[in-house]
Amino acid sequence: MRRRGFTLIEFLVVIAIIAVLIALLLPAVQQAREAARRSQCKNNLKQVGLALANYTERTRGMYPPGNVASNVGGWGPSWWIFILPYMDNGEAFKKLTFAGSHPGWSCCGSQSGVDNCTIIRGLAMSYANCPSSPLTFRRDSGNCIIPHGQYFGIMGATDGNGFLNPAGRKANCCGCCGGQQGTGQITAGGMFGPLESRTEATMKDGTSNIMVVGEASDFIFNSSGQKVVDANGVHGILMGSPNLTRVEAAPGGMFERQFNLLTVRYAPNAKAIDNDAAWPGIGDNFGINLPLNSAHAGGVHGLMGDGTVRFVGNNIDMLTYRRLMTRDDGVAITNFQ
Repeated sequence: MRRRGFTLIEFLVVIAIIAVLIALLLPAVQQAREAARRSQCKNNLKQVGLALANYTERTRGMYPPGNVASNVGGWGPSWWIFILPYMDNGEAFKKLTFAGSHPGWSCCGSQSGVDNCTIIRGLAMSYANCPSSPLTFRRDSGNCIIPHGQYFGIMGATDGNGFLNPAGRKANCCGCCGGQQGTGQITAGGMFGPLESRTEATMKDGTSNIMVVGEASDFIFNSSGQKVVDANGVHGILMGSPNLTRVEAAPGGMFERQFNLLTVRYAPNAKAIDNDAAWPGIGDNFGINLPLNSAHAGGVHGLMGDGTVRFVGNNIDMLTYRRLMTRDDGVAITNFQ
């Protein structure tokens, strides 16, 4: 008896069934992968929180400075550099130099900056970037390929939505590079700032009620409406600030760019446009009011002062959001999303 094979129609039906099954399963697989990436992103921030806790334990409760300048007013290092010893990068930290005119500028400042970049460029720093991010973690700063952190120290929040900073805590930013970088606003209500090393005791609203580090790990939009602009700047985790004064010592003044820090002005995942007059403080090199953003659905991660990591939804009440960035506004924020 001759064996009957598959007809063409039967074969096509089988292929169609397989295609349908793949179409049904693929979103579930993608969701599972994103859930794993999101979980790792959260764990990375927890590692940063643990490093900050270990740092403060050694310094009697003092946070690392947000940014420092060189001793001659050049570009110094960011807060990321000061926690390297607590992120299993202690040997690299010992090799860094803080001498020279620009030890934090890896491109075009001084040899010390180039040397420092050479030391840190090969470090395994997966804790500094979110696995869900489409951004390039290591970028060319001009003379060196350098890691770029996707978690930013919070300087505070701008006025708005019923929230008002004390007059002595506000200044302007940033005195470089044209565009909307020069229309930024910085405040001193958070735990980080230029030449600021605040103590845990200044978190008077409670350590669980203030965000100290936030996620900014996604593109923003260009003028054509394409989400393709990496607004984190090109200078990486090394670069801090050239300012030799604190915000509260020069209220109303014009500060230089504060790399690896930001002052919250817009909602999470706000549809910010690079160098657009409708979005003051937003620029690709580097706008201090870059919104916290992510490739996660619905919101962003934030590290709280007590070391916990919370997920902040895109639709959070903006008054609540601004208070969340402020260490001592007198309002304890317990529930938010």
